[in-house]
Amino acid sequence: MRIRGRVVAVAGATLVALAGLSIGQFVNATATNTVVATISGFTKPYIIAIAPNGSYAYVTNHDGTGNTLSVFSTSTNSVTGTITVGTDPQGVAFTPNGAYAFVANQSSGTVSKINTSTNGVTSIAVGTSPTGVAVAPNGNYAYVTNNGGTTVSVIDTSNNTVTPVTVGSSPQGIAITPNGNYAYVANYGSGTVSVIDITSTPNVVTTTISGTTHAQSVAISPDGTKAYIGSDNNTVTVIATASNTISTVISGFTDPWGIAFTPDGTQAYVANWGSTVSVVSTATNTITGTISGFNNARGLVITASGTYAYVANYGETTVSVIYIGQPDPGVTAPMQAYVPAPGETCGQNAPAWVNWPGIANQQNQGWSSSWQQWPNGGTGGMVCVRQPYYTTSGTWSAG
Repeated sequence: MRIRGRVVAVAGATLVALAGLSIGQFVNATATNTVVATISGFTKPYIIAIAPNGSYAYVTNHDGTGNTLSVFSTSTNSVTGTITVGTDPQGVAFTPNGAYAFVANQSSGTVSKINTSTNGVTSIAVGTSPTGVAVAPNGNYAYVTNNGGTTVSVIDTSNNTVTPVTVGSSPQGIAITPNGNYAYVANYGSGTVSVIDITSTPNVVTTTISGTTHAQSVAISPDGTKAYIGSDNNTVTVIATASNTISTVISGFTDPWGIAFTPDGTQAYVANWGSTVSVVSTATNTITGTISGFNNARGLVITASGTYAYVANYGETTVSVIYIGQPDPGVTAPMQAYVPAPGETCGQNAPAWVNWPGIANQQNQGWSSSWQQWPNGGTGGMVCVRQPYYTTSGTWSAG
């Protein structure tokens, strides 16, 4: 094995700086919270849903008069096709098994039920101006907010029958708790959040939470303990689901809409109706970062692996891809190398800088040796090298 580089003396050890890389705490080559790709080919992209198998996503084209949904591949980040649905599609959601997707068509007052294996579409009549869609974890029912009225349409996914549930005025966003017990509905017109018990027959509203202003979007944390409510007064209201009370209000957004949690629940990403995406710490409920470069960001989703976030740029024809810090399994970090002290074997006393937090407790693991010509004043000697990689269990390893 031959590595070109230069020799650097650091803290009594000789380190090899690899060509094009720097000595120090090597991490994945892509910086966290960086836009790494832009997918073109949409028309006023609005809401995004990733298929349960993660291989593709649906994007609604909310251009007012059109009737298409775009499909893009998550492996190639390219549009692979379109599906004709109802007029002016907005919300979209998959059944947990991925067999069907439901699309709310605002202007036609219908929901399109898509057979994902054939792309066949069944039209289901619901209420006025259907907007948001959520599917129960058991896949038995789809819930659709009717923004032109005061109801949520409950669709039996087995026979497409519809039952209405009365909520607040102009409901928009909707999300279901991971345990499948409750649906949270953002009522834009009444400034409230309705909590529907979806285990009861028929479904009933058990709680109405006041104190929001123009509530428009909802996301539930992976552990089910928090509901984040986006409002067009530039705030996100945090509801403690155990008590259904407002625990705090986070300010500093710009008409927040799309909200998604990372799989571990430690962060939430919020799309601002402007040019930014905000990063929120769920431990402190504070904005910890801002990502720029969007055009009227609307829908936002995060992959199941926590690797990427997709953001719909409603102001143009694109979807942005953000690398958010969790690589796909098998991804490798930049190679590491150092020259051991005389008489030492590789890894015996590896320098402290190699043990960055991503592979804690593996400072002395994974090293192999190679003789190189430039150490020790050009007379040659042994160089220790290793290649860290990301594992299927979600950790860095060099062992």
